[in-house]
Amino acid sequence: MKVKLLVVRHGETDFNKEHRINGQFNSNLTPVGIQESEICGGYLRKLHFDKVLVSDLGRTVKTLQCFEILGDKEVRLRDRNFGPYNGELYASYVRAKHEERQRLCNGSGDIEGQYSVPSASSSCVLSYSFPGVTSDLKNGHINGHKVTNGHGHESRSRDNAYYREMLSEIEPAGVERYEDLFLRIEDLIHDTMYQISEELSKEKQTAKVLFVTHCSPVRMCAMVLSSYSSDQFPKDLRKFNIPNNSISEYKITVCDETHRIDRVELIRLASTKHLHV
Repeated sequence: MKVKLLVVRHGETDFNKEHRINGQFNSNLTPVGIQESEICGGYLRKLHFDKVLVSDLGRTVKTLQCFEILGDKEVRLRDRNFGPYNGELYASYVRAKHEERQRLCNGSGDIEGQYSVPSASSSCVLSYSFPGVTSDLKNGHINGHKVTNGHGHESRSRDNAYYREMLSEIEPAGVERYEDLFLRIEDLIHDTMYQISEELSKEKQTAKVLFVTHCSPVRMCAMVLSSYSSDQFPKDLRKFNIPNNSISEYKITVCDETHRIDRVELIRLASTKHLHV
């Protein structure tokens, strides 16, 4: 089965204009954010999606309303939890991150043992937590409810150089680490591909899926999918610019027998061409 996955970042917010961290705080869309979301929606409505998932945070829900498309709220599409830096100036977070790294470094500049980067063969614990959401993906639960994760797929993230580099990121206390964000996005992608393949493969051989989310999850989607076609992706996805209302598009081949991802083709990454037609 062929699945076209589009991943869209929300419209511009007040915090974006003020260079503040949105994180898991809500910030209203600006007039420009509303206008561009309406333009983006005009483009997306023509595609007729089989499945639409949206982060449950206010700015993404409002963006989807501007699209005039119906969708289901999905907590795993939430932005990173920046803890005490949610809503703060981005510069204050960067400064705190630098100070935390300095505190944890020894004289040689290496991070102490508990922050060493795991090897490609090391195990990953599929768990994360942030306000309002607690999960243990290893046991398949989120907020005490069963979720359909895993489906027997072997995570390829451990063999991904981007992922191993990301594990070395040091964060101030209370900030969700990139590895936890990566794992919940990876889990969501595999869940979604499995479910839509299982539900629709007997009826049709193509499907379209839309994610409406935030900057960091957009980036994590690219990092997850790059492990299936790394030569098509930028060398360092952590530094790639992701504008508001940009669209990233992937063509994903899912095996009809196992419902697992087989191949990924990158069509476009964080494109805004649709806003200027």
